[in-house]
Amino acid sequence: MPFTITAPAPPVPIAYIGPSNSDSADSEGDIDMGPPSKRARLSTKSIVTPGETVTDDPQWMRGHGTYTSPLTSAILSSVSGTLQKTNKLLSIAPLRARYTPEIGDLVVGRIVEVQTKRWKVDLSAPLLAHLPLSAINLPGGILRKRTSTDELAIRSFFSEGDLLVAEVQSIYQDGAASLHTRSLKYGKLKNGVFLAVSGTGGGGGVVRARRQGWTVHTGNGGGEK
Repeated sequence: MPFTITAPAPPVPIAYIGPSNSDSADSEGDIDMGPPSKRARLSTKSIVTPGETVTDDPQWMRGHGTYTSPLTSAILSSVSGTLQKTNKLLSIAPLRARYTPEIGDLVVGRIVEVQTKRWKVDLSAPLLAHLPLSAINLPGGILRKRTSTDELAIRSFFSEGDLLVAEVQSIYQDGAASLHTRSLKYGKLKNGVFLAVSGTGGGGGVVRARRQGWTVHTGNGGGEK
């Protein structure tokens, strides 16, 4: 069916009404109808977009997800997300972001590369995590120093494509995580289907971080994992 595109209507002008006290009136009784003074504002929107002005008030400090314009003192958003205020600090929590590893986190990763004395693990983080050969449990729970024989048989422990549960032990200077599986509840994931659920990242994922872990009961008599 035919349709017609009409031109957009011009914006409706907004009249400014000055203060009604006697100080604003001049000697002849006229009211000052001049434009209002420019006031610094803070965005009241729950979600901001990249490039949007968050505030032009100089008393606020910019945090993660914001930047300042070189021409003005305004604080602008660099990501799409929700505005968070901590005292006088403004930050933007992104709607979608990569995972930021923190010490003590329980993570699920996939082996993507096998090296001489370590594995490279994909955690959906900006950098691949490292799992050293010395940070795993040997079969049977044997506690001994890793030898060259273990290095030759490194693919018998984990190989490319394997899923594992590990704990973040430390963070390198470049932001990469170092993992370990020195507990019986950590190790290779078997007898199941892996389902990846997208989260917001930056500490606001699907599951809230807790001190205690979990127990997953597998189906079809697979036992606990």
